[in-house]
Order: sequence, then C-alpha cells, then structure tokens
Amino acid sequence: MTKKHHVHLSDLHFPIKVICLSAALILSVVVFTESAPVDGGRLARVEGKDASAFMKITEAQGETIYMSILSSRKHRLGALDNPTVGLFISTDGGATWHHRGWTGYIRTFYTEAGMDGTIWSACGNGVLRSTNKGSSWRITTGWEITEVLKVKVDPTQPAIVFGATAYGIVRSTDKGKTWQVKNNGLGSPFTSDVLIDAAQSARVFAATEEGIYVSTNRGDQWRLAGLKGRGIRVLAQDRLNPKLLYAGTEEDGVVISVDGGGRWKSSVSGLHHKTVYAIVPDPTDSRTIYIGTHGGGVYKSIDGGTTWHQSSKGLTNLDVHSLGVLPSNPSIVFAGTLNGGLFRSTDGGSTWQFNSQEEAQVWGISIR
Repeated sequence: MTKKHHVHLSDLHFPIKVICLSAALILSVVVFTESAPVDGGRLARVEGKDASAFMKITEAQGETIYMSILSSRKHRLGALDNPTVGLFISTDGGATWHHRGWTGYIRTFYTEAGMDGTIWSACGNGVLRSTNKGSSWRITTGWEITEVLKVKVDPTQPAIVFGATAYGIVRSTDKGKTWQVKNNGLGSPFTSDVLIDAAQSARVFAATEEGIYVSTNRGDQWRLAGLKGRGIRVLAQDRLNPKLLYAGTEEDGVVISVDGGGRWKSSVSGLHHKTVYAIVPDPTDSRTIYIGTHGGGVYKSIDGGTTWHQSSKGLTNLDVHSLGVLPSNPSIVFAGTLNGGLFRSTDGGSTWQFNSQEEAQVWGISIR
C-alpha cells in the first residue's frame, strides 16, 4: 500500500495533496495577473535576545536567507489585520526580516535564488519569478501548473529551472518563458522535492511517493534509483562531497548514499521520530547533519549519519519542516516549524530561541 504524505497541523492530519489543492483553488483568482508590487514597509524583527549582538556576527557576509511562509494560524477569513505570508528575506543573519513576496495571501512553499540573482518561488498558484530582488513578481506558469512544492535552479545554467508538483516534474530551459511536464518514467507523479546534482547538473533526482527517481538528461527520462515503494519527503546533497546524498522519508527515517545515488542505506540509529521533513548538511563539515522531523523537532548527527541525537532544547513546536545553516558561521542554524514560527540556534542546535513569525508555517528555508 502506498504511504500517504501528510502535513500535521495542530491536532489534525490532512493529506498534503488536500492542502495544496486548497491553496490552488483559493489563489486561482490571481493566476492571470502578471506582476504586483510588494509591500516594502512590512518588517519582522527578531524577538527574544538582543538582535544587535547577533547582527555583528553575520554583518558583511553577503548571505541572503529566504524564508517561505505557507500560512499562519492567526489568519482569520475577512480580517483586515491578518499576518503577512509568502516570502521573507533577511540579509543580516536573521536579525530582521523584510517581506519581499507577492502582495496578498499567496501561499509560498519554497524559494530559491539562482546564480544570476533571479528569485524563484514555488507557490500554490504556480512558479513565481522576480528579477529585481523581490520588488515585483511575475507568474511564469499557466493555469495548468499548480501545487508547486519546490523549485530548484540549475547551479551553472540559471535559465534552467525545475519544479516539483503534485502532478509531477515541470521544467523550463528559458528562464520561465515556457514550461514542459517531464514525467516520462516516473512511477508516481506526486513529487515533493527535486535535487539537481551540483557536480553533474544534467543529473536530477526526484522525491516521489514511490521512491527516488533519477534522470541523466535533465528530466527527459526517469528511472528508479532506489527505495521502491517508500514515500520520500526531501532530498539533500553534501556541499563538500557531492557523492553524499540524503533522503528523508515518511515514517522510515533517513537514507544515505555515499556513491552518488547508486546504493542507499538506512540511517536510523538514535532516531525516534522517523518522518523527516528537512535535511541540511553542515556546509563546512560533512560529518555534521541536521534533520527536521514530525513530533521530534531537530536531530543532529556529528558522525556522518551513523548515529543521531535529538537536539531540540528551546523549541516550543516539534514539527520542524525546514532548516538552514549559515555557511559563514555554521553554528547558526534556523528551524522552521509548522504553526510555531521560526527558531534560531547560535550554538549548532544545542539550544534554540524563537526568532520570528509567531504561529506561522515556515514551510521552506534556503540560503544563498
């Protein structure tokens, strides 16, 4: 029997397909709108510890953090003071956050910037693109492409962009001017993540309900790479050693490949919560890996995934759906939760403090 992907909201369990479909229906009224200015006046500040000291840690590093807010539990239908959702950006290590997403209630699952500075957002109503640092946006996809859960940009050819959707993989080779569905060979169209091999960008991996699939020709043809029949939630690649690949599963923990996806081995020692939403290797140390789980918060490994230990002290919400590590200072880690907002650690995950977006679903985090 195929395992179903679930997001866990409060005490309820809704299939992720239903959540995405609801977003697509709600947002269908703006699908044909080409661009809209952002609300540049919205600013979210760090809560808790004094932000000024933290800003000194990360100033002048040139890193941009992209935080994608799917929704907020504070939202009330028809209210005039609903919290802003969508894309928030920080350039000071999370000391302050500025809303740079589409104006209005646009659910955003994940955002990533290409090497040319173009920002791409995976949203309920398609793939959105900004070429001016989020000042304005354009919907690049048509009405037939919705429920986009991830968007990934080719690391060497920024005109090539992939989207993982509830209906399979979509690809653009012309910076979003046109899109093609690329499902040939996929066992299950529902795809929660896509990963472009940093060492060989023609090689692309897809996380599906029926295992991990790989393409060696940029998605024109897919074949099963491993974990047949398992629900795969997320994929990650080590920055220092591109042959090290990680997959987070629905109820089966973490699996690791040390040969670029040829073989996969289970990694669950010490892992008591085995639905894994997020994986991020330390960009400066391949032995250190963080994962976000349902119900267990953050787990950390310091031996390359051989063993795991829970690292959630200070988290008030243990459904961690997104993670990010600052390359310039890897002791600073961000954890995005479902309905609990964003948390930050300055000691490599040993302790956590609330950072921003109270009661929000922080669905995605990326750093460039």
